[in-house]
Amino acid sequence: MFFPSELGKKADPFASAPAGIKPEWYFLFMFQSLKYLPANILFIEGEVVGIMLFGLAGLLWLLVPFWDRKSSIGQRNVLITYIGIFAILFIIVLTILGWLS
Repeated sequence: MFFPSELGKKADPFASAPAGIKPEWYFLFMFQSLKYLPANILFIEGEVVGIMLFGLAGLLWLLVPFWDRKSSIGQRNVLITYIGIFAILFIIVLTILGWLS
């Protein structure tokens, strides 16, 4: 308790990640899409723009029940259907690309 044993050398929190490291499979599409963004978009860093876009997409996904008024009256909203299909295909393709890279 007073002198705990060490497991190894301490990690450096400011060092870059080791080469070849990948996130878990459910974050691979985000990791891969952040790779494709340029370093700077206008005056903002590309990674910050990507994270803001993922946050905006999550917020829109939470607001779909309030936004899609046609489904409450039994009609289909084609735009929301196509956006959902595009999002699922985007996630699947980028997850596969991230797994293979």
